[in-house]
Formats: sequence, structure tokens, C-alpha cells
Amino acid sequence: MRVPRQRVLHLGLLPGRDSLILAAVTTDRWIILRGLTREVGHWGGFATTLAAAIPDAEIVPLELPGVGTLRDRPWPGDIAAAMEDVRARAGRATSGGRTFVFGMSLGGMVTMEWAARHTGELAGIVVGASSARDLSRPWQRMKPAALPAVLGGRVRRDVGAREEAIVRVVTNRADRWPDVSMRWSEIARLRPIRGAVARGQLAAAMRWNAPRNLAVPSLFLVGTTDRLVDASCSRALARRYAAPLIEHPTAGHDLSTDEPEWLAGQLARWHAGVAR
Repeated sequence: MRVPRQRVLHLGLLPGRDSLILAAVTTDRWIILRGLTREVGHWGGFATTLAAAIPDAEIVPLELPGVGTLRDRPWPGDIAAAMEDVRARAGRATSGGRTFVFGMSLGGMVTMEWAARHTGELAGIVVGASSARDLSRPWQRMKPAALPAVLGGRVRRDVGAREEAIVRVVTNRADRWPDVSMRWSEIARLRPIRGAVARGQLAAAMRWNAPRNLAVPSLFLVGTTDRLVDASCSRALARRYAAPLIEHPTAGHDLSTDEPEWLAGQLARWHAGVAR
């Protein structure tokens, strides 16, 4: 899903002249990446919400390798290789604007890896509900109570029951559970993820260590009541990079499903504050 680019054109007078000029304002772009075993379809309407919050930017949801429209491709092995795969498909911004990346969970690891290895390509990053092996304990990175839904669910034949179990762990909005479970079940039936890809993503995530430094503006976001990954993991990442951390007091792991307007607003305010 690609939200159409929105360009802003300004008509004005050059100082001392009476002729009109047409000047195109450069367009920033936001690449957005999902998390473990999730695809672009799991964003729901968030890309549209983000486009409304940052109307002068292009919103580009990209798949991680092995899921969604790329489900016939293998998982490349580790987070760095996955990052290079995403980076190759992202290409260069063609509008003359800046590139920002927002990554959720596993997508956040890919985002941090990109910022650390190819600093000059990105104007800034935002990471939601992520973690690193060298900063947090295994039981913080995946809470024991979530294991039956996340791991046991992979062997369930009932797709609806599996997705419902996942929804009830990663989101806290009980009022949205029926609708989200139905949508995610449909995605799983239409574009099932292979077991090897799911296992590869999980293994890569559990092995991943955070870069020592991030030389681009960075922001960390988390739901205080995340029931999949403890909020302390995001706090540890923010401390390492001396970066700001914003917590939503009631949101769960999937910020874009629980609080899409809040999330888009945070990205928009931060984006507006990143100096050109």
C-alpha cells in the first residue's frame, strides 16, 4: 500500500520583479515498517491517518522480506541482512526531500540498524515498542504470559483462533478485538506466512544487539501497559542513545492499532521539530 505523494506548489513574486514563479516544495517521505510476522496489511488505516497528520510528506509502507506480497521470498537470516533488503527496495527519495523511518518492534530493529550503518541516508528515525538482547532480559523482551499466543499459535490449524489470541496479547483495546481479529484472520488466510520465515524472524530478533550509537535524530515510543514486550526495553534503548521516550499510559504493543491518532500525532510533532 502506497499513499499517493502530496506535493505543495506555491505561486509567488520574486523580489523586484513582477513575473510569477512556480516553485515546488520538496516532499519528505516516511517509510513505515511492521513487526514480527506482520505485513503491510496489518497497518489497517494507519498510513492514511499518518498522511493526514503530515500532509506534506509521502507515506511509504514497506514489507519486511518473507511476508505479505513478499511471502514467497525467504527470510534473509539476520536483522542486518533484512535491513539491506528493505533499503534496496526503498531506493532514494526522488522528490529532493528527506527520508524518515518509523519501525514497530522487529521493524524498529531494522530501522535502528539502517540508521547505524547508513547514517547519511536518513534524516531521523522513530522506534515503537522494540528491544535488544544486550539491553534487556529474555523475559522482558517477550513476556512469559504471551508465549502461548505468539509461539503456540503457530501450530494452531484454526487461523481465526490463532489471530484472535495474538490480537488479545498485542492490543489493549478490547472494544476493537472482534474487528481486528476478523481483519487479521483474513490477511492470514489470503497471505499466510511460512513457518520458516516466522522462526527466522523470531531467531533474528532474539539474537539482535543494539548498535552502540545512532547519529541521527531518534525518538522512542511505547505503551506503558504493553503485554508482549515490557516497556522497560524501550526505556533501555532510549537511555543508550540519550533519546527522548514518550509513553502512552494505556496502549499495548501495537500502538498503531490501539492509538493510531496519538501515534500519528507524535510522529507529526517530532517531524516538524527536526531541523532541515
